Amino acid sequence: MDHELGTKHLDHDKQHDADRRSVADDRPAADPKPSAKLLTFEIGQRVRQLRRKHGLTRRQLSESTAISERYLGQLENGQANASINILHKIATRFDETVAALIPESGAAMHGHQPLSDLLSSLTSEEQATAYQMLADRFRDGRAERKGIAMIGLRGAGKTTLGEQLAALTDVPFVRLSQLVAERAGLETSEIMELWGPTAFRRFEYEALRDLIEQPGKVILETSGGIVASDTSYDLLVERFHTVWLRADPDEHMQRVIDQNDLRPMIGRSAAMQDLVALLREREPAYGRAAHTLDTTGRSIRECLAELVDVSKPVICG
Repeated sequence: MDHELGTKHLDHDKQHDADRRSVADDRPAADPKPSAKLLTFEIGQRVRQLRRKHGLTRRQLSESTAISERYLGQLENGQANASINILHKIATRFDETVAALIPESGAAMHGHQPLSDLLSSLTSEEQATAYQMLADRFRDGRAERKGIAMIGLRGAGKTTLGEQLAALTDVPFVRLSQLVAERAGLETSEIMELWGPTAFRRFEYEALRDLIEQPGKVILETSGGIVASDTSYDLLVERFHTVWLRADPDEHMQRVIDQNDLRPMIGRSAAMQDLVALLREREPAYGRAAHTLDTTGRSIRECLAELVDVSKPVICG
């Protein structure tokens, strides 16, 4: 009797353990792989780093791989789901394997799961901003910030806010377009007319590089099209705390009109549509800025207060 009772208890315990294992097996296992958005972002960063390592512009990589420059920009900003064929073309161009572009499963952020979860919840533009902020703070050997660089389309308020920030902080205000003109010995419009945008971007890069090599901090106003040059824009983002001054297209247009400056719209029949398309095209690149300051519907005083707050750690640090 005791033996039979003991056997029944043993059988009951075994069944209970089996039931518990069955319940555990039915639970969804924790996925050790990074989310699709995070994986896409990390692949884009690897492509960007590999391109920089080999000293290629995005246009040069496009020409050598037959992948559109626009698509490469989307890929590097974590906005494109690249096929194996696309990754193979890029890897082959750099004499690498496709595996070199793909993070190991679960290797990306599992040292700190909350950080991984946070990044996974962000949009691709927010991830790019987060990456830049982390790189600014933690990357080894990061060069000291040269100052504040304002980017954005004409009419965003770069000159107005830049000059006022310089006056408040006693830091020189510099217009990159003026340095380009001095270097070339011609007005920027003449450079474009005589030699075209390629020559202008070359002068722009040389002027930016020389400015960085000079001592002291500066408040820098850049041209709206600096993002069209990977070389110049990468250098700008690396050495300056970049601030994207953005505004709605309607405000951009009105400010340009108020300045009696319609140069970018000369000869165009659909100025507003062109402006909207240009802003949409450049948004991913502008989104790499360390800070976005939306000036839409805000006073100069409000915008300046925010600009001062984000500039203090760089200028006074």
